[in-house]
Amino acid sequence: MAQKAKEEASKRLHEAGQAHAEFLGQVVPLRVQIVDLKDTVETSKAQQKKLEDHCVDRELKLGATEAALEAKVKAFDLLEAELRAELVKAFAAKDQELASQAEHFKKVEQELVQNVAGAFADGFAEALVQAACANLGIDVSECSPMNEIVEGKIVALEAHED
Repeated sequence: MAQKAKEEASKRLHEAGQAHAEFLGQVVPLRVQIVDLKDTVETSKAQQKKLEDHCVDRELKLGATEAALEAKVKAFDLLEAELRAELVKAFAAKDQELASQAEHFKKVEQELVQNVAGAFADGFAEALVQAACANLGIDVSECSPMNEIVEGKIVALEAHED
C-alpha cells in the first residue's frame, strides 16, 4: 500500500511538475510581453512628453507672433493716421494754392479783357480818324463802338445779359 501510495504520489508529483513546466512556459512569454509593454509605455511617455513640449513651444511661438502682429497693426494704424493728417494738410495747402491761382487768373483775365477792350476802342478811334481823313467833311461824332446800325440809323447797342 505504501508502494501504491508512493507511485500515486510520484504520478501526482510528475503531473504537478508537468503543469508547473507548462505554467513556466506560459510565464516566460507573459514576462516578455510585460517587458515589451513597459518599453512601449516608456516610449509612449517619451513621445507624449515630446509632443507636450512641442505644443508648449508652438503656443509660445504663437503668442510671440500674435504680439508681433498686434504691434505691427498698432504701428500701421499710427502710420495711417499720420499719413491721413499729412494728406489733409497737403490737400488744404493745394486748395489754398488753387484758390489763390483762381483769384490771380481772374485778375489777369480782367486785365486782358480791359486790354482787349482798350485795343478795340483805340482801333475803332483810329479807323474813324482814317475814314474822316479819307472822306473830308464827314461827321463821325455819332460813331462809337457801342453803337450799331438799325434800319439805316445809328443807335446804341442793346445790353445783352450774358
